Amino acid sequence: KKIPRVRVSTRQAETLRNKRLVVVIDDWKEDSNYPDGHYTQVLGEVGDKDTEAKVVLIENDIPFYEFPPEVIACLPQDDWVITDEEVAKRWDLRDRHVCSVDPPGCKDIDDALHCHELPNGNLEVGVHIADVTHFMKENTPLDTEAAKRATSVYLVDRRIDMLPKMLTEILCSVRGEEESLCFSVVWEMTKEAEVVNTRYAKTVVHSKGALSYEVAWKRICDKSLNDPVTKGLRWLQKLSEILKQKRIDAGALELSSTEMKVKLDVETGETIGVSAYEKFPTCSMIEEFMLFANIAVARKIYEHFPTAAFLRRHPAPNEGQFEGLQEALKH
Repeated sequence: KKIPRVRVSTRQAETLRNKRLVVVIDDWKEDSNYPDGHYTQVLGEVGDKDTEAKVVLIENDIPFYEFPPEVIACLPQDDWVITDEEVAKRWDLRDRHVCSVDPPGCKDIDDALHCHELPNGNLEVGVHIADVTHFMKENTPLDTEAAKRATSVYLVDRRIDMLPKMLTEILCSVRGEEESLCFSVVWEMTKEAEVVNTRYAKTVVHSKGALSYEVAWKRICDKSLNDPVTKGLRWLQKLSEILKQKRIDAGALELSSTEMKVKLDVETGETIGVSAYEKFPTCSMIEEFMLFANIAVARKIYEHFPTAAFLRRHPAPNEGQFEGLQEALKH
């Protein structure tokens, strides 16, 4: 994005020297190389870590202000709990051995899984997504603000939340050893990952553990562990490998790049190291089941709301676009 130099008239030139400014363009005369404008905000010193982070956010139109009072007023009270009345409206899955698998230190745990063997030899597999809609009602200030922000944004040293932390880190986070309201997709599958039937439901779950990718993988590999959560993880890992191979066989394109991890000093917040992010097979396991759940839900939406479902359609490739590739491959 090209931003022109802007001519700003001010008596505070010395004070503003080496500062990052937010500038508004007021006019651009035909005979001038530069537009005229005025500054509306001083972000801080050039080169300062916090200042430069603000610049990145502003240049990408990412809102990072505090949530306004009218949004906070939409949140439930601090002593909110899941009531028996609410449980009665949902499929009670608190007896399932649900767990989450995320990057280390993750606080906004929005998904969890479970898997166990059924009496008929098949497997019950569940993907559970935190039920944000229970707390966020349509056309409220909370809904409007979430639409404006669209997504949570992660920088190296901070997270810009789409929703207040009460929701992202507590009520809509499927935390270990706590009960959570969820939307769930539950399949009966064969051990060859063939779907026998699918059920979609609002649920209540009790997570038996919030695990990191590394911890989950170590549990899978530790043959001395045979608790229900670990046994479920082993089945999920096996099934995910089958599902991934099916996607690849069907022509799925694998696009991957090395993900980097930045290590920060605990006290100063300064960068002290950069290294490649270590990936464990459990990372792919989660990716496969999130994708599998998304596909299942998309099909359900299209089945019941065909005129309202958003479908991504790719046009057939242009044969001419392959000519350069074919020529390159010859060499």
